[in-house]
Amino acid sequence: MIHVSGHLREMRREDGYADFESPIVINCCGFEKFLTRDYTKQRPGGRVDYQLLYVYKGVGNYKIGHSFTPCSSGSVILYHPGEPQIYSYFFRDKPEVYWIHFTGSQCREILSGYGTDTCYIGESLQVKQIFEEMIKELQLKKDYYQSVVEHDFLKLLALIGRLKTQSQQVKPYSAIDDLILALNQQYMKEWSLDAMAKFCCLSSDYFSHVFKQATGTPPIRYLNQLRVEKARELLLFEGLSVSTAAFLTGFRDPLYFSRVFKRFFGVSPEKCRKMGIQGE
Repeated sequence: MIHVSGHLREMRREDGYADFESPIVINCCGFEKFLTRDYTKQRPGGRVDYQLLYVYKGVGNYKIGHSFTPCSSGSVILYHPGEPQIYSYFFRDKPEVYWIHFTGSQCREILSGYGTDTCYIGESLQVKQIFEEMIKELQLKKDYYQSVVEHDFLKLLALIGRLKTQSQQVKPYSAIDDLILALNQQYMKEWSLDAMAKFCCLSSDYFSHVFKQATGTPPIRYLNQLRVEKARELLLFEGLSVSTAAFLTGFRDPLYFSRVFKRFFGVSPEKCRKMGIQGE
C-alpha cells in the first residue's frame, strides 16, 4: 500500500479531534493506493470529526446505512461525527483514494451550504490536485498553511458541488457547454447550424431545442451576437476597416455583417468605427 498524508498535530488519534471553538479545522488529509493486499477499516463508533473520501480510481466498498455499497471511481463518501466508518478495499480493484478529516463549529452549515453529501462527481484531475495541495501544506507547515488548507478545502467543497450538479444533468447539456467554449475561442470559423449540431453529436432540430433551453437564445443568434461583439471591439479600439473586422470575426458577406451589426447595436459598423476614431 502507498500511503501519503499530512497532519495538523504530531499526535495521531484513531477517534480524531473535535474543535468547537474554530469555524473549521482540517485535522489531516491523505492518499492511499492499494497494490498487493486487501484492506479493511472498522470504526463502529465512528470518529469525533468528519471524514470525506474521494475514490479517484478503482472501487471502494463502504457500509452506508445497513449494507455495503461498492463505490466506483468518481464517488464521494461523507461520514459525520459518530457515524460508523466501516469500509474495505480489494487490491484487485486497484483503488486510489483521497481522504480528509475535519472539524469545527460551522462544519454542518458549510456542508449544507455546498450541498455536500455522499454522491457521484466523476473522475476529476482538479479535485485530485486540490487534495494533493492540502497534503503538501500539512506536511511542510509553512507560514499561514492552516489558512491555505482551509481555503483549499472550501474550494474542494465548491468543486464537488459543481461536479455533482453536472453529473446529474442530461448529457446534451454538457455537450452544449463544450460548444459554447469552442464558439468563444473559434468564433471566426465557418460555423453553421449543422456544424454546431454535429459538434454536439445531435440532430439539427434537437440541437436547436436543447441549445435554446440551455442559453435562452437560438444558436445562430448566439453566434452572431458573439461575433459582432468581437467586431465592435476591433472597430472601436483597433480602427480596422469594416470589411476586415467582418472577415476576422467569421462573416464572409460584409452586407450581412452590417445588417446583423445594426440589429444588435442600433448603428452601422462604419459609424461605430468613426466613433472609435473620434474618441481617440
